[in-house]
Amino acid sequence: DPPPGSSDPDFVRAVIQLLYRHGAGKVLVGDSSTVLRSSHTILENLGMYQVVADAGAELLSFDDGEWVEVETGGTYLRRVALAEAGLQADKIVYVCCVKTHNLADFTMSLKLAMGFVRPRDRIGMHVRRLKEKLVDLNLAIAPDLIIMDGRRCFISGGPSTGELREPNLVLASGDRIAIDVEALKVIQSYPENDLKADPWELPMIRRAVELGLGAASEADYRVVTGEESGEI
Repeated sequence: DPPPGSSDPDFVRAVIQLLYRHGAGKVLVGDSSTVLRSSHTILENLGMYQVVADAGAELLSFDDGEWVEVETGGTYLRRVALAEAGLQADKIVYVCCVKTHNLADFTMSLKLAMGFVRPRDRIGMHVRRLKEKLVDLNLAIAPDLIIMDGRRCFISGGPSTGELREPNLVLASGDRIAIDVEALKVIQSYPENDLKADPWELPMIRRAVELGLGAASEADYRVVTGEESGEI
């Protein structure tokens, strides 16, 4: 699906170039998509293989690799199989879209961890307490940096299709809660959005705060704009 239904290959290319510019030795781009279709086919149809190769990186479909069972230490999701490639990475950089989700309320950095999960394990996660399980999953794997493509967003529907708006923003942080809350504010700036509750009261954010995954309130972080940092 067109961005933000799927990741924008041009945005992924820009992130790869940015990482190399700042000293990355080797960049691997990996994902595992919907359980209904082959991740390899989706990545191929997006043209992601060619884009990633042209940028000097390597693309991995986690479906084709090995899975490692791990204990999460969570309450709702205690054990799960994750992509070995993700667990072995020296650093993890999330490249997220900004959008609502018809089952999880929203899908941004906290939900992106689902891409590391063995497809058959995801089916059970959706049976009940999906939102809580998604957050518990974040105890087992975490990003070092999050770069969020907010140039387009879904303010309702999602994750594949939805009501589209164009905030024309890019957000970055090392804090999953802070960046998701700020992206939720962007969605909620459009009156027609599906998310009427305060971002801090949404179940995934509440659970993430409970687990200490990041900021507990807006007093714990500061939003720095491009103008303030001297960058465009």
